[in-house]
Amino acid sequence: MKPVIGITSYNVKSYEMGTDRVRGLEGQDMLMTTHDYIKSVSLAGGIPIVIPVINDAAYIQEIVEIADGFLFTGGSDITPYYYNEAPVSGLEKTNPERDEFELRLIKSVLEKDKPLLGICRGLQLINCYFKGSLYQDMRGERFHSINHTTRALPKHMINHSIKIEKDSKIWKIFNEESIEVNSFHHQCVDKLADCLTVTAASSDGIIEAIENTSYSFVVGVQWHPEMMIDHYPNQLKIFDYFINYVNSRK
Repeated sequence: MKPVIGITSYNVKSYEMGTDRVRGLEGQDMLMTTHDYIKSVSLAGGIPIVIPVINDAAYIQEIVEIADGFLFTGGSDITPYYYNEAPVSGLEKTNPERDEFELRLIKSVLEKDKPLLGICRGLQLINCYFKGSLYQDMRGERFHSINHTTRALPKHMINHSIKIEKDSKIWKIFNEESIEVNSFHHQCVDKLADCLTVTAASSDGIIEAIENTSYSFVVGVQWHPEMMIDHYPNQLKIFDYFINYVNSRK
């Protein structure tokens, strides 16, 4: 049987969709994740299952038993409370319900040492879980040579290059010193958690990939490879490597 990969999501409240909503009925909340994640996992040979936000200990334990690996996806800003900071100017919408649920899910995943891949917010969440912190709005910091937040480009479009550290999982995936990536984030790692290692970075110093070698597979990437696979097939290598690794542990 193919490996089952749990993909995180978030609940979109009815009021967030306004009065001119195109799906569901008034008063209905919706489960949301982008299909790019589902497609990438499927193409790489996994069975994608989307995980609803249900902040219940028994439910979380059951999900961790069912799935063979976990993909923590992108989304809203992480609530600063979870990395011991007060909100600053530039912080965008947060989802504390999702934050709390996913931090509890990470804990349970790591207790079972099941493979974990984080993308964009997922990388940031891994860092917060291990007691690191974030720039709440990097646009107000020292990062100005590259626009990491632009919405002017198509989702797959290359934004900048990153340098990859040898002897890392990202190096094993691409076997290249540098690759080109897209970029759709306004938050990034500030203080890196002590147990994490930087495995790729952009020219302006943004941490673009991390891993924790104390576990079998804990990897985070800041860009969105799932958005690039149709135009840059090499980006599927991340999912191929992840799924193959998960499969090898079954």
